[in-house]
Amino acid sequence: MTDVITVQSWLDSFPLHEPLRPHLTKVMLGLPEHVRFELMHDPAFVLYDYEPHPTAGTEIPLRMIGGKSGRSVVLKRTLTHRPEPFIRWVIAHELAHAHLRNRGRTITEDPEHAADALAAMWGFPKPPRGGWGG
Repeated sequence: MTDVITVQSWLDSFPLHEPLRPHLTKVMLGLPEHVRFELMHDPAFVLYDYEPHPTAGTEIPLRMIGGKSGRSVVLKRTLTHRPEPFIRWVIAHELAHAHLRNRGRTITEDPEHAADALAAMWGFPKPPRGGWGG
């Protein structure tokens, strides 16, 4: 079983905005063990955050392994201005995309629907529209 210290140590390997860390820890610990293990032991997986700016572009880091690009989850730092259930749903939703490699669970399933469904299964359902904050 993965504990808080192990997840926090793993998160320390990414240069993340401090206010996002407790949310990332909570979501990582809420994932099924096999999903958490897969993400934490993928040397090509990257977690990244950025401060959005209307006139500046953002470079997204990727790790290459064996000539193939890895998976990245990118979060806006402004996410921390939203309600906690929304923050954690977004994180779980993005981790679901990484787990599914931006595909659905079946050939015909929409990737967005699949990510929402997995996030909900993992205990992080999409809040109602009014619960997103402003």
